[in-house]
Amino acid sequence: MRNPNQRLIYTLGLGWLAFAGLGLGVRQFLAGPAVTVIIDRSYCAPAQWQQQVGDRYAALYAEQEQRQLTIDRVIYISDLGQEVAGAVPSPEDVQTLSTFGRPNPTNMQQAIAENPAATVLSCGN
Repeated sequence: MRNPNQRLIYTLGLGWLAFAGLGLGVRQFLAGPAVTVIIDRSYCAPAQWQQQVGDRYAALYAEQEQRQLTIDRVIYISDLGQEVAGAVPSPEDVQTLSTFGRPNPTNMQQAIAENPAATVLSCGN
């Protein structure tokens, strides 16, 4: 039979591991849905960009901060193609993005086909 001190340490260790595992499980379970955001960077007037893209993205970002959802990734669409952001940008980063070129429906349709549940932010909608 083991020493009582060893049994106590073993029992406490298992208890803490179970507690940590349960905490991580609950955290994953209660996390909001993962969302992909597609941002159309075709030319847009600055005021219109702020209202239709910047403010809407800021609202999504605020929901992420409140753990109501998780922004999984952000995809930028332009007439040059699509680019996946390396990290989730802040609302200020999105607000200061430069817009250029014309809308490219082919690139947009391809991005939406690859991410059917994505949230699309564009000046055109």
